[in-house]
Amino acid sequence: MEKDNYLYIFLHIPKTGGTTFSQHIEESLKKEEIYSTSKLRYEKVLSKSNPKNRQTLNEVDKNKTKVVLGHATYYGIHKLFPNRIPRYILFLRDPADRLVSSYNFEMRTKKGKNIPFWKWYGAQLKNENIYFLDRKFNGKEGAKANLPKFTLPFFSKIFKSKKVFLFFQKIYEKYLTIFMSSKKLNELRLKNSKTLIDNCWHVGFVSDLDNSLKYIFKEMKISANWTNENVTNSSKNFFRLSELDRERIYKENRYDKVLFDYAKNKLAKLKL
Repeated sequence: MEKDNYLYIFLHIPKTGGTTFSQHIEESLKKEEIYSTSKLRYEKVLSKSNPKNRQTLNEVDKNKTKVVLGHATYYGIHKLFPNRIPRYILFLRDPADRLVSSYNFEMRTKKGKNIPFWKWYGAQLKNENIYFLDRKFNGKEGAKANLPKFTLPFFSKIFKSKKVFLFFQKIYEKYLTIFMSSKKLNELRLKNSKTLIDNCWHVGFVSDLDNSLKYIFKEMKISANWTNENVTNSSKNFFRLSELDRERIYKENRYDKVLFDYAKNKLAKLKL
């Protein structure tokens, strides 16, 4: 098959440089060359403000599509594009740094009084990365939960409040902790997450994002002059990790730490 027959598929873990990658793709390629899974999944929300944003798979020219991106991507989506060579792309971040970045982002963007980090952290799903990647490995669209489409306009409004969002996070975290977080399940998620990493064409790291993007964009034959998105002035960070904080998060999210180390060691071996 021709080299141009590659289909680049981005699996977007929140707070891992995905906005920078996706924004540059959207600025560099034609509309018909990009298939946004988010526009399909969240079309009920998007179409209310701009009907032109609606997109269904039947409207996509599968032969012209070069990149599949959006939070609703999943492993196996390439099967919808027959006779294409899939290249899955994934970026990872140190699990402690990712959590703090997520916290700072929520405190900046949601309404209401700021919530102390450790109170916020207590409502977060532990080992979220293996949970997320296991869902993607098993063909799930959503990051945490696959909400029915008819509920999305409602939740998109109420989730703008820090207190309301934290309330739902607590409920969901308790449910998963009690019913969906056994040692056996987490070990299976870790195994599936490792398999997903092994099956990716490129696994990059936020700490080395520039080099990853240079390589990927060169392979895609598009400009390597991108703009870093969501870069925050240090004065707008509401919490900074101490080494003790970092060790606590590693201990309480040990499966995510094992996965991160696995990916780093795999990359180091490839460079030998």
